[in-house]
Amino acid sequence: MKALGLHQIPVVRIDFGTRLRQVSEDHAALLAANIAEVGRLRSPIEVRKTRKADQYTLIAGGHRLRAVQSLGWTEIDAFVFDLTDDEARLAEIDENLIRHELNPLDRAVFLAERKDLYLRLHPETAAGTAGGKARQNSATDIMSFAADTAARCGLTERSIRRAVAIAVGLKPGARARIAGTWLAAKQSELLALTRASESEQHKALDLLLATPAQAKTVEAALKMVRGVVETAKSEDDAAFEALVKAWLRASGPVRRRFINEFITDQAEAA
Repeated sequence: MKALGLHQIPVVRIDFGTRLRQVSEDHAALLAANIAEVGRLRSPIEVRKTRKADQYTLIAGGHRLRAVQSLGWTEIDAFVFDLTDDEARLAEIDENLIRHELNPLDRAVFLAERKDLYLRLHPETAAGTAGGKARQNSATDIMSFAADTAARCGLTERSIRRAVAIAVGLKPGARARIAGTWLAAKQSELLALTRASESEQHKALDLLLATPAQAKTVEAALKMVRGVVETAKSEDDAAFEALVKAWLRASGPVRRRFINEFITDQAEAA
């Protein structure tokens, strides 16, 4: 990657390219109103040079570019880079991850693609290679995908691994159906769905996304899909579970007080 500096570039010479995240026209309109009020762009966009002379492809700043287009600007401040396709895609992903504006489903998709790009750009981190380098005492020079992403994007390694598991576990067709629905914002529900087969995922989504919904959670939907019949709890079982839950919620002093008073009552009753 080579940085070519900050330049003023004609807006008509910038192509949006193929992006993982589409521009929200509503968000671009709000941004345009803010830019018009301030009278300037707070942060330059990022572009890369193409093989065509004086033509550029957007890396980061899609909403800013759309906003100034709507305002009729003819030029925009942009940091220009000389990048490969993979490097440009990685930069786009990192910019979105750093802004923390992604819902759990989008974040999972972005992180899964980042992992693929990272491994292509850093083949020495592929499984097996790191072990060989470790034997040569040079493994410390290699950062894992999760560690590198955490350092660059402000996410924990655990959250990164969980997000990638969602992207890998959800079948492409199911993922497309979830996008834009309430499920896309529910990480725990997405994780629960990854534990089902492709057929079960689609059948569960039929129930969850129906109008009105025929199941409120993935767990409930999968039980319906699998024909799991729950036996009714007896009054004793229900009462016991209620006591256990109350005990677990109680603080240490409350538990000690309960034990002391219960033992006293039992002793007096005897």
